[in-house]
Amino acid sequence: MKTIKDIAALANVSIGTVDRVIHNRPGVSEKTKAHIEKIIKEHNFQINKTASTLALNKKYDIAVLIPVAESASDFWYLPKKGIEKASKEIEIHRTSVSYFYFNLLDPKSFEEAFDSLLEKSFDAVLLVPIFPEETKKRLIHLEKGNIPYVFINIEMEGANNISYIGQHSFDSGVLAAKLMSLLIDDEDEILILEARKNNGFHSAILDRISGFKSYFNSKNSKVKINEAIVSNMKDQKSFDELISEQLTNNQIRGIFVPSSKVRTIAKHIEDNNIKHLKLIGYDLNEDNILFIKNEIIDFLIDQNSFYQGYEGTKTLFNFILNGIVPETKRYLPIKLLTKENIKYL
Repeated sequence: MKTIKDIAALANVSIGTVDRVIHNRPGVSEKTKAHIEKIIKEHNFQINKTASTLALNKKYDIAVLIPVAESASDFWYLPKKGIEKASKEIEIHRTSVSYFYFNLLDPKSFEEAFDSLLEKSFDAVLLVPIFPEETKKRLIHLEKGNIPYVFINIEMEGANNISYIGQHSFDSGVLAAKLMSLLIDDEDEILILEARKNNGFHSAILDRISGFKSYFNSKNSKVKINEAIVSNMKDQKSFDELISEQLTNNQIRGIFVPSSKVRTIAKHIEDNNIKHLKLIGYDLNEDNILFIKNEIIDFLIDQNSFYQGYEGTKTLFNFILNGIVPETKRYLPIKLLTKENIKYL
């Protein structure tokens, strides 16, 4: 990476002259200014704000607004681990991370956590816009304060986030459908099982379902797709009753769960010794790893959840300290996990 000293040498001027051009200060002729700016552009020069920050003894604080993870099997356990790793790396640069947690299924909990965040002063915010309307109302305050923010895991149109880091949800649903088509016959039926407590909750899940359906529609498939919404997967008895009712339809041969909650249906299949069902779901966690090893789950689609948290934090750090502008949308690889490759993680 070129330094101010390098730029000065290439332009045959003093370091002070380059500094005046960079900070748009007077005292440089238009000809010299144009010459220096050309060299800066050619060499993609960026100011090392980290060094400046250290010199000024300035501190930065990044706020993180994410769902609480109740156990290592919860999806949000790994993004939190990624954030923690990044925070360890950036603390040497006097940059700290503050956490604000909310209940994944409770919009009021989200609002309260976001409001608590807004009561304090932060230099940047990493968040998951699970509840769109509640998010939009509060993003206005971040934008008024010129506070940059990054979304992870869930996209939201119409916002001014500097970046989104996560999977392309629709395309991952298409992949899930293609895999399912390889496991079942044309006369079979599929059940899409969705865990949802609030209407409009979790746009990423809805996008996965849309992608899944679109694949079969594009193939003019005869496969019938059924859907069921479960409001509380933690109530195992009620869940088992609902699934048993759905599976009275003997034509159902495949189940698609567009979330990490696939572990709940996997437990039902294992406990009831059901052999004819093909199961596809999402995310790497302790339960799902065990179920895929035992061939209860056929395919898992991994969202690189650890990396989402890690890269989201580092992206904000690099933006506020080094002025590095990220890609607006950073779609992560759609990683497919099976019994055969799970041991190589």
